[in-house]
Amino acid sequence: MIKTICCFGLLIFSLAPVFAQETIDQRVVKNRGKQGEESFKYNKNSYNYYLFELDKSHWITTELALSIEDKALLQPASEFKNSENHPLTLEAVQSETFNFYEYGIRLKKESRICILFEDGQVLVFYAIPELTKLFTTSDSNTK
Repeated sequence: MIKTICCFGLLIFSLAPVFAQETIDQRVVKNRGKQGEESFKYNKNSYNYYLFELDKSHWITTELALSIEDKALLQPASEFKNSENHPLTLEAVQSETFNFYEYGIRLKKESRICILFEDGQVLVFYAIPELTKLFTTSDSNTK
C-alpha cells in the first residue's frame, strides 16, 4: 500500500511540470517579437528582464512629491496616445496588462520620464541604468 502511494506521488510530481507550463506574456511578444519569443525559450533571464521592465519600471506618485529634477521632466499625459488615438489614463496604467510601449513610451538612458495627469498624479519611469540596477538585485534576476 505504501509503495503504491509513493509511486503515485512520484508520478504526480513528475507530471506536474508538464501541466504547469508557463506561457509567454503577450506584451513581450508585442514589444519584442521574435526576440521576446526566443528569450522565453532559451534565455529566461532576458525574458524576466522584459517582464520586469513592463511591471516594475514605473510608479505613481504626486506632483508635490517629485524632486526638482523630476518636476523639470513633466510631460502632460495627453501627449501619449495608443494606436487607437486614446490618451494615456490612470485607469490604463493601473491595469495588470498595462503596456507602456503601446503609448509610445520608451525608457531613456539619461533620465527618468515623468507624465502628469490632470488630477496631479504623476507616472514616473526609471531611467534604464536605474531599472537595470533594480533588476540585478531583484528576485526576477536568475543569474
